[in-house]
Amino acid sequence: MRLRRLLPTPPILTSSGNDAWEFLCSHAAGLDPDHRLRLSVSRVVQGGGTPRLGSLACRVDLLDLGGDSVPPGLILCLDERGGGDGGRLARATWVAWGLPRPSVNLFLVPLLARASAEMHDADTQAIHEIILSNTFLENNIPSRVTVEDALTPLSYRIYPDSPIAEIQQLMMRRGVAALPVVGANHELLGIITSADVLTHTLSGRESGGPAGRNAPVARDLMTRSVLCVSEDESLLVASRSMISRGASMLPVVRDGEIIGFLTRGTVMRAFAEAIVI
Repeated sequence: MRLRRLLPTPPILTSSGNDAWEFLCSHAAGLDPDHRLRLSVSRVVQGGGTPRLGSLACRVDLLDLGGDSVPPGLILCLDERGGGDGGRLARATWVAWGLPRPSVNLFLVPLLARASAEMHDADTQAIHEIILSNTFLENNIPSRVTVEDALTPLSYRIYPDSPIAEIQQLMMRRGVAALPVVGANHELLGIITSADVLTHTLSGRESGGPAGRNAPVARDLMTRSVLCVSEDESLLVASRSMISRGASMLPVVRDGEIIGFLTRGTVMRAFAEAIVI
């Protein structure tokens, strides 16, 4: 969904230094009964709660109204300095609603943080130009987040006859915790993890066996039966599979070829209650 479709009218509100949530409630009360913002604020108020607040940048916060009962929206509340300061920003609050949490955490929050950095100490006219520019409005925020949107692209792969010593060095040098073992056509044959390599290393030390010509290769230690997910699967469904299997990461495949990994860290970030940038 393009950002321009998320902005109702007006896309920018100017406050007078009130608490952002109080200002929003008072402003929404004057909107049409079926206005998206008024419906979202009313739902939060009727639920007896307050929106979660997170810091995006210096003097910039995000109020996430949450929920999916109304179409998604996004506005910017500006608390302007008065007098001779040229109407420069004192504080800003982005207000988002109707988007799933992974859409907010993985896509909207980083985008708003970058936009907020551009607005730092900008005057009102400059802020309007940033928000209404095609550079900002043409950004896409997926409302249905798939595994493809959240995967870590594949950087390295190994082959069945790759020596364990080389695999260990690659993992340490590149900071990767798992490597796919692929065939001649890059089809996935198995996965070897840092835990597999460590188990082999420690067992070798405990037994006192030297690493000679019969030292194992990838095919000897890899896990052959691997749970994979497709790139177009829902992130929520894939995350539940990861949790139920106790997996730290899942290989992501396209037409039988591995293209990346879905990691626990990304899943945690996607569904975190806190605002994460």
